[in-house]
Amino acid sequence: MEARKFAIGDQVCLRLDGSANENPADVYTISRTLPAMANVWQYRVKRLGDGQERAVTEQQLAKPAFQTSAQRSMADMQRDTQRIRNARASERVRIATRRSEQERQ
Repeated sequence: MEARKFAIGDQVCLRLDGSANENPADVYTISRTLPAMANVWQYRVKRLGDGQERAVTEQQLAKPAFQTSAQRSMADMQRDTQRIRNARASERVRIATRRSEQERQ
């Protein structure tokens, strides 16, 4: 199976009926990666404008041809928030591991 083409935080447009919708209001952000189904990657996407979420396959996604500065900053904020969450979760795991090792001694 090929590697994923999109990562959490990427901005995408939906390709419905074989063509990408290039309306700036219909730009989505990858909010979650889902397991593959029938060897096709799936994603959870959230529309920037109104927060609508939906599950789509990788074949239904395309990189947007344009990005406004507001969309870029929104995606940057989402990426930064995700990085902070990941860092905090990693730190909690490290602390729990150290405590567990100390209790064994």
